[in-house]
Amino acid sequence: MLKKLLIAGMGVAALLVAGVAMAGVPCAGTSVVDVSVGHLTGIPTSCTSTEGAFCPQGDMDTVLIVVTINDCYGNALAGRTVTFDMPGAPFIIEDPPGPAVTDAFGQVSAYCVEVGGCGFAQYGATCETVGILGNLIYQASFDNDSPANGDVGLSDFARFSSHFGTTNACSDYDCDGTVGLGDFAKFSSHFGHT
Repeated sequence: MLKKLLIAGMGVAALLVAGVAMAGVPCAGTSVVDVSVGHLTGIPTSCTSTEGAFCPQGDMDTVLIVVTINDCYGNALAGRTVTFDMPGAPFIIEDPPGPAVTDAFGQVSAYCVEVGGCGFAQYGATCETVGILGNLIYQASFDNDSPANGDVGLSDFARFSSHFGTTNACSDYDCDGTVGLGDFAKFSSHFGHT
């Protein structure tokens, strides 16, 4: 009987030590990378928070990345260095966010401007070797030639023209489901931007 109590006590002690060891350690299961599309000036776009239109000049949509770092118990971890990741993003990224330190709520945020490319992108973050993936967003750029070269020129216009009248999301800048006159007006106003 004493042996059973001793073994049970050792088991409880091991669980307590393991629990204490997990407190204060970044945990992928409770940390979050929230990615949304918006505009730096607060001007709403006709796209949702997970799709946007981008220009090399940075005068359209931007990507907002908010990272919350928690331990496995859901406690916010302040003062932790976070590196932003863009795994496999097929885009030219202007001023990608550098490492940042979490605030008292375990959060850090950054904006970046996508300047070229088209398709889905997934952003993420790393904190103390713990990787966290965010949600997918869809990005269409006025610089949509392949590969994107950082300016909106004739090759981009040729590609846009080939999409006109279709449902190709790479040229649907107003996110209404078709490439039409509204998209042409937006494209025209960004022609020549770098």
